[in-house]
Formats: sequence, C-alpha cells, structure tokens
Amino acid sequence: MDHATIFLAGVYLLPLAGVSFVSAWAHGHKPVFATALLLLGAALIAGVGIDRPEGLYHLSEIPDLTVQFVARVAALL
Repeated sequence: MDHATIFLAGVYLLPLAGVSFVSAWAHGHKPVFATALLLLGAALIAGVGIDRPEGLYHLSEIPDLTVQFVARVAALL
C-alpha cells in the first residue's frame, strides 16, 4: 500500500473519531471506540511521516490525493 492511501485513511479516521466522541458523550458512555479511532488515525499519519522520505503531505494536497485515490479505485471497476 502506498503512502498516499495510508495517509488518507488516517486523515479520514480523525473526523470519524470526533463524531464518535460526541456520540459517546451525548449518550453518557466512555469514548473507547473514539479513542481507538483517534489513535489509529494518528498512528497512520505518523507512520507516513516517519517512512516517507519527503515527510508528511500538506493539507492542500488532501483533495488531490483523494481524487487520485478515487480514480485508482474507479479504474479497477
């Protein structure tokens, strides 16, 4: 798996962690799943930052990376 895909997975897990945290808080539960999503997303992003020679991607690159990923998936169909 390439760095862009791993980075996108981490980036898109972070908002899901936020939604999960708010849901757990609203229902009076401990945010265990939200914490797991947050840690996993942060670990994926940090892993790309450590392994990729150029470092992390910039926030402005996320839309382009997303379009490239969708195009790669569409090409498989």
